[in-house]
Amino acid sequence: MEKDDRQFDWVLWWKTDSDPVDDDLIAAARAAWPRVLAHARRAIPAKEFGGEIEALAAEIWEAVLKSVSSALHRKRAREAPVADLQGYLFAAFHHRLNRFLKAEKKRRENMEVISSAEDLDRIAGARNTSWAGDVERAIIVREIISHMDPWTKGVWEARQSGYSWKEISHRLVTTEQKAKMKFQYGLEQTRKKLLKKRP
Repeated sequence: MEKDDRQFDWVLWWKTDSDPVDDDLIAAARAAWPRVLAHARRAIPAKEFGGEIEALAAEIWEAVLKSVSSALHRKRAREAPVADLQGYLFAAFHHRLNRFLKAEKKRRENMEVISSAEDLDRIAGARNTSWAGDVERAIIVREIISHMDPWTKGVWEARQSGYSWKEISHRLVTTEQKAKMKFQYGLEQTRKKLLKKRP
């Protein structure tokens, strides 16, 4: 049971000394985790996430613990401690999970709309006289994407899939501005590669 006893200690890895606030938080996290995991298994649709439910729950739980730890440290001197820390953690997890599921549902609906729009475009393209320009544009885009570095290509695909800059920067553990700047830099490097390749 050593693994289970220290399951969430690593979330607060940056702490060098033992702190009563963090000790209480870790104890509450250990006690609340079975309830959190059971809730996640009920709330997260298995057909969409399959075997990823526990990993997704752990990722959201980690973010909750980091956020609550920071908040507790900021408010420690000014306010009374949280009376029911387990309940507070569970409520925070519930809120974040619902927010994630709502965003994921919206993203999936956007993808369905995009694919439906593409189907309509194909039907309209059967009578469209400018199809040659569309094909040429698609080939050019595919060529540009093939010359992108993996990071820029991944961000490009995420943006095309409907992810916001905020969601992308959160996944990359950076700020929105830095993600946008690095993406712009990647596009510029791709442009330079293509210009060098030109005869």
